[in-house]
Amino acid sequence: MSRFAIRPIVASLAVALAAGTFAGAASAAPDAAPAATQSGADHASKDAGGHHFHHMHEMRDAIWLPGVGPIAKKEIAALKLDANQQSLFSAAQQTQEGVHKAMRENQMNRRKMLDEQLKAGKLDPHALADAQGQARQQMQAQADQARQKWLALWDSLNDGQRQQVTQFVKDRQARKQAHMQEHRKEGHSGAGHRPAPAAPATSG
Repeated sequence: MSRFAIRPIVASLAVALAAGTFAGAASAAPDAAPAATQSGADHASKDAGGHHFHHMHEMRDAIWLPGVGPIAKKEIAALKLDANQQSLFSAAQQTQEGVHKAMRENQMNRRKMLDEQLKAGKLDPHALADAQGQARQQMQAQADQARQKWLALWDSLNDGQRQQVTQFVKDRQARKQAHMQEHRKEGHSGAGHRPAPAAPATSG
């Protein structure tokens, strides 16, 4: 994918990330639409593709706390949401799905507009940027709505449930820190061990 294609997509993801509603997207491919996964199938194994779709399915079932990130399905089950909380959860999920849909449509519209310009032989970055800016504003409004619904769900949790969520996030942060430290150790252990250059050949 060209840099022209990647930058608007990254900008779109940044809007949702700023609203705290699409934190998991950072770990996904830059083009988060299902078509992108399909187009890359030739470069990935079936197991890897299956894992990706499983991960995305789990993310759709998550609670997205602004500034915190996803609370996974198994952790939600442990919270034992009551009927009112479940209703708030469903409403937030529906709004969140609208954000995802808007992102996918924005990506497709941008690609269509770029293709039309290229076919006509008249590339117009100004028009592309203006269209992207308008789409970004619309997505920001939807992301704000989703954020408010997720916060409403958080506000409905009792003290015990909030403590559970706090522990979930604390454990996750600890795992991330451990992973980062392990990664740094592996990086340091591999440093300074480059193979010596081959000696120049000498004439006999």
